[in-house]
Amino acid sequence: MGERYFQHTFDNGLTLLAEKMPGMQSAAMTLLLPAGSSTDPVDRLGSATVLSDLVLRGAGSRDSRQLTDYLDGLGLQRSSSVGIHHSRFSCAALSEKVMQGVPVYADIVRRAHLPQPGFDAARNLALQALAGIDDEPRQKLLIKLREWHFPSPFGRSSMGKKDNLEKLTLELCKADYGRRYHARDAILAIAGNIDFETVKADVAKQFGDWNGSAATPLEIMPPPGNFHHEDQKSEQTHIGLAYESIQETDPDYYVLRLALEVLSGGMSGRLFTEIREKRALVYNVWAGYSSLKGYGSVLGYAGTSNDRAQATLDCFISELHRFTEGVSADELERAKTGLKASTIMQGESTSARAGAIAHDFFMRGRIRTLDEIKHEIDAVSLERVNAYLKQHKPGPFTIVTVGPKELKLPS
Repeated sequence: MGERYFQHTFDNGLTLLAEKMPGMQSAAMTLLLPAGSSTDPVDRLGSATVLSDLVLRGAGSRDSRQLTDYLDGLGLQRSSSVGIHHSRFSCAALSEKVMQGVPVYADIVRRAHLPQPGFDAARNLALQALAGIDDEPRQKLLIKLREWHFPSPFGRSSMGKKDNLEKLTLELCKADYGRRYHARDAILAIAGNIDFETVKADVAKQFGDWNGSAATPLEIMPPPGNFHHEDQKSEQTHIGLAYESIQETDPDYYVLRLALEVLSGGMSGRLFTEIREKRALVYNVWAGYSSLKGYGSVLGYAGTSNDRAQATLDCFISELHRFTEGVSADELERAKTGLKASTIMQGESTSARAGAIAHDFFMRGRIRTLDEIKHEIDAVSLERVNAYLKQHKPGPFTIVTVGPKELKLPS
C-alpha cells in the first residue's frame, strides 16, 4: 500500500489503522469498541447506549464540565453512537488537535468516572428517545423491520427496551464498562496529514497496556417471523420489506450495489419513477443494501396514504420481481457515475476515510484503497449485472407494516 496506508496490531489486540492524506490540514479519528447492542445482556437491552453517554461525563483528571470544555477548546467536531457491532467514538479537527485528543479518549474508554448523576441523566435521555418512537412511525417501522428480519441479537435496536432501561443501575453499568470496554478487537483509525510512526508511539503510550480480555461469545437465535403488523392510528401507512442477499465480502458486492443504484438511486431510480412518479402511490420509497458481519440484506421502505397502502405493497413487490429482467447499459452507466462520485467525495473527507478504513478492517481484515474500489466498480459489466439479477431472485420477504390496517400479503 506504499506510504499511504498503515496497519499495526498491538499485543493486547487493539488494531491501529492510518491513512496519510498529505494535502489535508485536518485529521479525523474513529475508535470502534466491541460493545455494540448485540453485546447487551438480554435483560439489559439499551445498556450500551447508556454507557456510551455515561463515559463522556467525566474521565481521567477531568470532571464532566472540564472534559467537555477541554475537547471544545481543541476544536474537535465529535460524535458517539452505538451500532450492532460497536460503540463508536469519532472526532475531527486540525491534525495536531486530534492527536492532543487521543489521551482524552484513552481516559474516556479506560478511566471514565461513571458518576451517579451522569448515569441518571444518560438513562433518562435514553428513555426519552425511546418514548419518542411513537411519534416517529417511520423510525419505528425500520426498527421493527430489522428486529423481524435479522437473527437475534443482530436485529436489536440500540435504543433498547423501556423495562430494561428502568431496571438498569449504575452498578450494572460499571460492571459492563469493565467487561465490554477492552482492547481485544478494538479498532482505532486515523486519517489525515499525520506521521504514522509518531501516531503509533502516541497510541502505544495511551492504549498499549489496556486490558485485552476477550469478548463473551454471542448466542444466535432465529428472527421471530416473516410478517409483523404494528397497529397505529394514522393517516399514513409505513411499509418495510427485507430479504437476504450476499455478504459485503462477496466478489459480486459491487454488482449488487450498482443494481440497487439503478433500482433506487435518487429520482432516476426505478422505484421512484414507477411507484411515485407514474402511479403517484407514495411520498417516499427506496431500497438499499444493509451489511452486518456475516449477513447481507436488501431493505426497502415505502410511505403512503392508507387508501393506497395495499397497492403500494403490491407494486413494490412487483417492481422487485421485474428487476430480475435486467438493466440497460444507460442505467448501469448512470449507476457507476453516481457510485464513483460518492467514493471520490468520501476520499476528500478525513472523517469519512477514518470511518471507512475502520469498517474495511472489521469486515475484511484489511484496508482497501480508493483506487481498488473504483477499479472494482469499473470492472462490473452489463452482462455480469444482468446474469446476477437473473440468478438472484428477491425473496423470501420479511414484511413489516405500521398503520391502522393490516395488509394482505402477496402470494
